[in-house]
Amino acid sequence: MREGNKAGIRRLFLPAAIASGVLFGAQSARAEDQATTISRGAYLATAGDCVACHTKPGGAPFAGGLVIASPMGGIVASNITPDPDTGIGKYTEEEFANALRKGIRRDGAHLYPAMPYTAYSEIADTDIHALYVYFMHGVAPLQQDNPKTELKFPFNIRAMMISWNLLFAGPPAAKGDPQTYSKIERGHYLADALGHCGTCHTPRNFLMGERSSSAYLGGTPLAGWYAPNITPSMNSGIGDWSEDDLVQYLRTGSVPGRAQAAGMMGEAVEHSFSKLTDEDLHAIAAYIRQIPKIEDSQAKQPRDRFGVAVQPIVDLQKPKLDREDDLFPMDGERIYVNNCAACHGLDGAGAADHFTPSLSSNAVVGAPGADNLIMAIVNGVDRTTNGHHVLMPGFGPTSDVQRLSDTDVAKLTNYVSGTFGSGDHHVTAQDVKVAREGGPLPALVKDMPALIGAGVIAAFAAMSCLIWWFRRRTQKQK
Repeated sequence: MREGNKAGIRRLFLPAAIASGVLFGAQSARAEDQATTISRGAYLATAGDCVACHTKPGGAPFAGGLVIASPMGGIVASNITPDPDTGIGKYTEEEFANALRKGIRRDGAHLYPAMPYTAYSEIADTDIHALYVYFMHGVAPLQQDNPKTELKFPFNIRAMMISWNLLFAGPPAAKGDPQTYSKIERGHYLADALGHCGTCHTPRNFLMGERSSSAYLGGTPLAGWYAPNITPSMNSGIGDWSEDDLVQYLRTGSVPGRAQAAGMMGEAVEHSFSKLTDEDLHAIAAYIRQIPKIEDSQAKQPRDRFGVAVQPIVDLQKPKLDREDDLFPMDGERIYVNNCAACHGLDGAGAADHFTPSLSSNAVVGAPGADNLIMAIVNGVDRTTNGHHVLMPGFGPTSDVQRLSDTDVAKLTNYVSGTFGSGDHHVTAQDVKVAREGGPLPALVKDMPALIGAGVIAAFAAMSCLIWWFRRRTQKQK
């Protein structure tokens, strides 16, 4: 009887135990699936370099507040943590996709293309889902209400973006699962959709849309810097770079004897490219090396093939200045000796271990223009990749080391490029000032007051003609 009771109890509870086991297994599988999706989304967010724009200096990741410089004014990056009040916690996956691909917020307002939605439009559905799951479940919510973006008229009218988007909408979403793409397809997807390389390296037209069909990745000014031509052109681009050179640059920001990453590219290397897999870096490099070449008639030889180390340029034991009151102003040579030679050497050869790069065979010093050399002197270089910190202090107005005037920076720029690079660019103090302040204004921004004035005059003329026509018609009817 006792054995019978035990058997009955087993029969009674066995189905419940099996059901509990199945339920627990299903929950474990779902948790495992979500963890895998979050991991994938985190990697995609890294490939898209989301943290660079949505994190202010010293701030929490993705909480926004960074003011992104643009020709129209400062654009404040939004909080994209899952906080329901100040972040994106209330976004549905469809609303999240619309923000990424179309530049439309949950409230229907249009984003400015400082958010590279014209590139993100190509992100595949599977990756949109992974990104959504990551930002909703893998990122800590943080309540941080950032200042609103306030641009000058008429750029503060967000509805203007409707017309702009019709003209310059990005490509459609990629099909299938990008993890299954071939090497070149994967490289294209990573470079164009997630990495949004074209946003920085492709020239723009009068309306500030990318000239992708005619000058894709052909180089363009960018916030005082110059995002160089990265097509396979031998003289104008990076045609003399191997796939391994490109991978090394993306992974570390440095290829001795070629180039070093600074500014926004330094940030992209630090926060994004250096964290990608070797397989993906090789895919990007392979794709870049086979895109159409863009030639620049000013480029006579590769920009990283100018100059050689020179003999010591100054006898420091024998000052060349005759009187104490001649100490200011100094020429470019003396400015170099006082501020640069300790690291780069009197001969410009840099350090033997390449920690301090040579100024000859240097893409910045050998470039056709002086933009990046000016900005490197003013802002310095500061990047960390794989635990390796590279730091060159800036010498601009906020420097804690040695502040150089715009005139001094101009003299130093001309001396360095003239001695070690592509030649004296005859940079002036005004050129340095313009670069520090974000570079020359695009024609659309510069000419906007005249365009508005012309529009007002045209509207007034049209209204006057309409009134004249109406009065004449009324008189005829009488």
